[in-house]
Amino acid sequence: MSAAILLAAGIGARCARPGDKSPKQFLAIGKHPVWVWPFLALANHKDIDRIVVTTLPDMVDTIRDHIATLPCNKEVIVTTGGATRQASVRLSLQVLEKANPEFVLIHDAARPFLTEQIISDTLEGVRKYGACTIGVTASDTVKKVADGVIVETLDRNTLVLVQTPQAARYDWLLKAHEQALQDDLAVTDDAAILEQAGHKVVIVKGSAHNLKITQPEDLALAEAIASIVLERV
Repeated sequence: MSAAILLAAGIGARCARPGDKSPKQFLAIGKHPVWVWPFLALANHKDIDRIVVTTLPDMVDTIRDHIATLPCNKEVIVTTGGATRQASVRLSLQVLEKANPEFVLIHDAARPFLTEQIISDTLEGVRKYGACTIGVTASDTVKKVADGVIVETLDRNTLVLVQTPQAARYDWLLKAHEQALQDDLAVTDDAAILEQAGHKVVIVKGSAHNLKITQPEDLALAEAIASIVLERV
């Protein structure tokens, strides 16, 4: 059994539109709020059994009401997130303790263009290796900079730009997050949590379309993708 966690508890202040203070995951692209796009991909995938949506306290009822209008035959739990992404993942994993899924897939709601193929590839990777993350190779030259001055040119052949979903055996990930809490370890993604716990995390090929909405210009690009390529429903 596989479960998915959709993280929609961030504030996303850098992406605010003029006059709109809504977090980026609740802004509209195409005919859906940003978070609905990946939710529908997870809801429509045959190998995802249940979904936990983690969100802001004042958005729990709004998301529940919206999900009730969507085509979804999965068990869905909407819950409050934590102060950080890491805390939100840990709380969501705890929500899944009773269900005790074999694998869990974690995706950022700010990446709207999750596809069936990406989910399938992620699940194939986690079943084979126990832990994996979607990623794409760096196409630009990457420089290490200190005080605005280049100090090193990195070999881009060894660099990967990590995306989500990230996935792992449920027992590995829950234990790793609980240990990170005890050790006061703060990281930016679940691959790092697993690495610190001694697990190898395999890279699964991602997609350039699997962009993360961070800056206002990302919204314009997302709207173009939504209208041209990825209208689903």
